[in-house]
Amino acid sequence: MAPNTDIATRALVVTLKCPAPIGGKKTTEVAAITGLSIRRVNEIYARAIARGFDPNQLPVVIRDEYLQDAPRSGRPSKQTDETKNEIMQKVRLDRYGREKTCADLAGDLSLLGIDISATTVWRILRSAGFRKTKPTRKPGLTEQMKKERLQWCLDHEHWTLEDWKKVIWTDETSVILLHRRGGYRIWRKADEKFVRSCIRERWKGCSEFMFWGSFTYDKKGPCHCWLPETAQEKKEAEKFIQQLNDKLELIAKEEWELNNGMERLGLRTRPGPKPQWKFTEKRGKLSRGKKGGIDWYRYQTKILLPKLFPFARECMVDQPGTVIQEDKAPAHAHIIQQQVFDFHKIQRLLWCGNSPDLNAIEPCWPWMKRWTTKKGAPKSRKEAIKAWEECWKALTQAQIQAWIERIPRHVKEIIRLGGPGEN
Repeated sequence: MAPNTDIATRALVVTLKCPAPIGGKKTTEVAAITGLSIRRVNEIYARAIARGFDPNQLPVVIRDEYLQDAPRSGRPSKQTDETKNEIMQKVRLDRYGREKTCADLAGDLSLLGIDISATTVWRILRSAGFRKTKPTRKPGLTEQMKKERLQWCLDHEHWTLEDWKKVIWTDETSVILLHRRGGYRIWRKADEKFVRSCIRERWKGCSEFMFWGSFTYDKKGPCHCWLPETAQEKKEAEKFIQQLNDKLELIAKEEWELNNGMERLGLRTRPGPKPQWKFTEKRGKLSRGKKGGIDWYRYQTKILLPKLFPFARECMVDQPGTVIQEDKAPAHAHIIQQQVFDFHKIQRLLWCGNSPDLNAIEPCWPWMKRWTTKKGAPKSRKEAIKAWEECWKALTQAQIQAWIERIPRHVKEIIRLGGPGEN
């Protein structure tokens, strides 16, 4: 019998094909009315007559058995509802079920007494809407991070798009040469992108160099490719920090003497030696980490003062109240950075950690990584830097605006989910 043709359509075909005065339509007319082919119309009518339908009987009697499909011949189908449900449950059980191959799933079912091939498993999953695709990548979140995300969103719940237009979005990403991202795939439906078992957390690792960029809704800001610090730059940094500490120590010591004057004179009742002045990091002494990399000093001298602050002042001309968004990376969160912001009278918006969905510049990085590797991954640092700088120039303001316009929706969704970004 004609597949994908419901009982009502078949009954209509038989009725129209009946002799006048009931139907009296020609086969071509019936085909035009029902949208079926001429061959399909003839098949339905001939099958009904073969099963006992009498077109000359009045009143016309059309029973279901005249129209229903004949029993399927051959081996019974293994795609039963029970088998389909068992496969879905095993795939959706956890993250490891999402990664299993069709052969693995068929093997698991054989342990339950269900004899099924990997090909049949593949057909069942495909017909149910599953595709083998890359897992969703997102940073891992601790309970504290989830609380901070929720509070951050609650604090900015009522911000409009006009408010977000005043934000200068900044961030950096790692560039790894000849690196292939994502070597395996998982089973998921189109609407399961952010289901927990479809997500794989990513954590910060090594890189060839770091790329930093900034933009706002109306303007694209400067970018910067971080290169290793040279020996000469390190010496200049040590000299500058020492001169700065000499000035800071005078201020800190004067404040300390005022606060501890009575104890230094011995007019106290607490046991122990008299307090002695020592300039340490707790008392405001500036120092650099021994690991190198991008610390507060390099970020301040390479990004803040020469690039980001001038761009912020330029934006303030058209958008008074412009703020600079920064995450809580050590280079940004250092106490001296807030003092620099205050000195230059520029506000900043501190961003909650491990939350790329709340940073409008984050979608820029996968876009740039696709753009810079569309003709093959760069093979050297020089080639990669050139490609990334050209890509930044090619980035359109319309694309930037589309990323920023999504932030209000993300804020509302995170509030709905209570902090995490997953179902």
